[in-house]
Amino acid sequence: MTAMGELNSVQAPMVRDLVGQGWTHTSGPQLDRDESSPFVESDLIGALVRLNPFIAEEPARAQEIMRRLRTLPLAVADVGLVAANRDFASWLRGLNTHEYIATKGSQQVTLIDFEHPERNTLVVSDEVRFGTPGNMARFDIVLWVNGLPLAVAELKSPVNAGVSWMRGSTELVKYYEPKWPAFFVPNVLTFATEGKEFRYGAVSTPVQHWQAWGAVQEKPRLASVLESARSLLNPATLLSMLSDYTLYETSAETTGGLHKLLARYTQYEAVNLIVDRAKDAARRKGLIYHTQGSGKTLAMVFAAGRLVRDPQMRNPTIVLVADRVQLVRQMWDQFRTTDMPRLRVPETAGELQRLLKQDARGLIFTTVHKFADSGLLNERENIVVMVDEAHRTQEGDLGTALRKALPNANLFAFTGTPIADNDRNTFATFGDPGDPGSALHTYGTDESIRDGMTVPIHVAPRKVEFALDKAALDEAFDALSEAEGLSEEEQDALAKRASRASTFFSNPERIRAVCQDIVDHYYSTIDPLGQKAQIVVIDRAACVVYTEELDRLLEQRYQRQLAELDPNEGVPPEDLPVRDEVAVVMSVNAGKGDPEDWAQYRLTETQEERLLKHFRTHGDPLKFLVCTSKLGTGFNAPIEGVMYLDKPLKDHTLFQTITRANRTWRNPQSGDDKRHATIVDYVGLGSGFARAMSPADPDKAPDTTHIEGLLKAFHEQLRTTMVRFAGIDFATTGPQTLIDAQARMPDQEAEDDFATNFKMLQGIWEAIAPHDELAESRSQYKFLSQVYASIQPSRGSDDLLWGRLGTKTLGLVHEHMEDIAVTRASEVIAADADTVAKLIDEGYEEAVEDSKGKTADEIIDSIAKRLKKRMEAKDDGEQPHAVFRSLAERLDRLREQTIAAAQQSIDWLREAFDVAREFTYAASVADESGDAGLNLLPDPHVGALTQIFREYAPTDSPALVERVVNDIDAIVKQVRYDGWAATKEGDRVVRREVRSVLRTRGLHRETDLFEHAYGYIAKHY
Repeated sequence: MTAMGELNSVQAPMVRDLVGQGWTHTSGPQLDRDESSPFVESDLIGALVRLNPFIAEEPARAQEIMRRLRTLPLAVADVGLVAANRDFASWLRGLNTHEYIATKGSQQVTLIDFEHPERNTLVVSDEVRFGTPGNMARFDIVLWVNGLPLAVAELKSPVNAGVSWMRGSTELVKYYEPKWPAFFVPNVLTFATEGKEFRYGAVSTPVQHWQAWGAVQEKPRLASVLESARSLLNPATLLSMLSDYTLYETSAETTGGLHKLLARYTQYEAVNLIVDRAKDAARRKGLIYHTQGSGKTLAMVFAAGRLVRDPQMRNPTIVLVADRVQLVRQMWDQFRTTDMPRLRVPETAGELQRLLKQDARGLIFTTVHKFADSGLLNERENIVVMVDEAHRTQEGDLGTALRKALPNANLFAFTGTPIADNDRNTFATFGDPGDPGSALHTYGTDESIRDGMTVPIHVAPRKVEFALDKAALDEAFDALSEAEGLSEEEQDALAKRASRASTFFSNPERIRAVCQDIVDHYYSTIDPLGQKAQIVVIDRAACVVYTEELDRLLEQRYQRQLAELDPNEGVPPEDLPVRDEVAVVMSVNAGKGDPEDWAQYRLTETQEERLLKHFRTHGDPLKFLVCTSKLGTGFNAPIEGVMYLDKPLKDHTLFQTITRANRTWRNPQSGDDKRHATIVDYVGLGSGFARAMSPADPDKAPDTTHIEGLLKAFHEQLRTTMVRFAGIDFATTGPQTLIDAQARMPDQEAEDDFATNFKMLQGIWEAIAPHDELAESRSQYKFLSQVYASIQPSRGSDDLLWGRLGTKTLGLVHEHMEDIAVTRASEVIAADADTVAKLIDEGYEEAVEDSKGKTADEIIDSIAKRLKKRMEAKDDGEQPHAVFRSLAERLDRLREQTIAAAQQSIDWLREAFDVAREFTYAASVADESGDAGLNLLPDPHVGALTQIFREYAPTDSPALVERVVNDIDAIVKQVRYDGWAATKEGDRVVRREVRSVLRTRGLHRETDLFEHAYGYIAKHY
């Protein structure tokens, strides 16, 4: 009987499949080569003669190239494997030239025919030896193209449960590449499999960054592996990976040197679709919907490279657009470090417009704002616009200006957080309706987590409670009002300002309580993993206060550590405690209204980049970053393991913010991988997490019938409103124009009538802008908005009043907020899109969206009702104002709402995700075993682990099962706390307790029983 080892079960069928893809099989021992050489030199010389006419004229010239190629593997000891691999890739891509002896002028050297892969010599070999006697390596599979080893595999047996693809990849990275680097200098990729999973990587790529290839397969595991191999390793794809999907980057994110990057399958798939669409004359746009952290910018790099090099694009212009200078800089850095050609970053709008009018080719980086009022710039069709973070760039009129400037350009939008509601719809703006779901390519959160591109997000709810002495606060506020001689309107203005939610967030005692909780949680759960923290707060003033309070707590902690040292014992310098640091990243406008003491937090771009590099560096004492919005997009710090969220956010902004922490990361000291990101929620966002993480629905696009109705109503309302100003030249609005317009409103009644008409007009404009049909009315609408602003009472008096008494008023409120406490939930709740999808059914979505989806008439009616209510508030013809109400009552209602929301957040999330988790498990059982499997599911009242122990316990000990179940359930109850599985200590304790139970019950020798029990706890608790 033939053994089912790696040779028969994996290697032989893979070689057989590759032969079917166009490779010729020649076993390693039969190759015409010296085992000390990384080349099959006869094939390589043959290719040089065949592909280079200048060599074909005199075949001896091939030896001049061979001498140069032989030196490249020898240089690996001096320059390193990645640098040597990059240098050889330049030769492989045909980018190098050579001046032959006794000739004049350099000639391009071609080693591979990329346009016709089948014209190359394609060989698949097994059992390939390389090295010298006493130092010989054996590779399971090697793919040779024209005698060059472009792919190397390490295979493992599928019947050995203790060996996985990871063993093979680890051997390649840590054993074969360092010991025999010369063989890997021409390498495009390496791959590993045990017949169950298939992974590939570039030279020197850590194992945790190896990728799967292909979509999720429902076929048997070996069939899925062979399909991945056929897809990636067919000659055309392998050579495309070399020519189009390989980059060398000196990363600013890490302290390492040169890195080789290979496209992931999702990037490869998306880029191919983009290139095909760019050549399609009938379809001019596409939306790429890739979740945050999955490598959108790299996909843009690969797409730009392919388009620039594609001869069918006829020397195109690629315009890469972002909505903020910071994102443009980050894109530029990504492209600049990858040897992309012809890069331009215009500093001004004028420079951008000049480049496009002058028909510049190559790559141009810019912000969308530089297209404002640019008019038509270029009508050429081989212009491709790629928009980063498209959900932001489409807002307002800037997206419309871009499309008018380049009307015939291909437009591709990249986003991880598309918007789909009645006001804005990323799918409608950038997607082609002929694409499935209006997206050219989609890569969601679940797929990203499954592929190991990002980690799951866990939510740790907090409840910040306090009491309010309403009677005392009212009394104090009355005393303040009397002492300052405030009118009722002034009292109301102060009360409105003081009863905002920010009042609670700025309470010093609350800030101290939250900061203390942050420090306690971080050092007990996150710091032992070597990870770092970001704190997101409500505004810039809070940034300063939180930073100062955290710095005070860190100093206290440092002083305690010093005090604990024994003064009688000498402590080596390396064992002395390190004073951890906190820093703030925010915009500071010196001399423009910001407090003078904020100047210390103002950073230049260079200083900010240096600061963020410290934060990204493992072992650096900068552990905490405080911000409010500046790091909301474009910030990539894989070392960030936790985000402390103390700012109300919602929908795509919430999703963008919390996914800052979802990057994968491996601790360089311990080798442990980040298992998940934690979001500690002090706000009580509750079901907002589910709404934010649920995929956007392209079908929620605005009804065109409703838009047409609103456009008709807008134009009618505009004509009605403009009648009053007939004869006034509004083309150049100036002081005299406003004086003339105001003269058309001789009394308060006329002003009120105009204000009502304009507010109606404004409501419709805001509901449908930007829209092409509004462009012709822009100048009239702008004129009316300026007239309306000119007759409004100044808010300066309110601002001055707040500037004079705001601090005192806030002081009164904070003084009467008592018993502030931060309460932790009992568990961390998993919040990923797969779970969210099971929570948000159609009924829930309809309830959330109930206020949307209205008809044109309903929208206009709602605007009219708001106006009517506002006008009814008038008293005897006087300007309306709000009736003064108790400040304490307002604050107490807000307090109750805040605490209720936090409690609802905890209860809703805990219950909802518990149900979803149980459903997920049941669904997986049903998929694998059908109803028969579901019938075997344990009774939830007995214990979650019953099924496992019934499977493994001896048949004659039913009583033992009950005892073991009770023991394990007792362990489960103890480990349901924040981050037990993420800490070494928590992991060690759980393992110890499970082993103890098995040993006590005499089950410790049962094969795999411990791993099944522990694995279930780790997965479900």
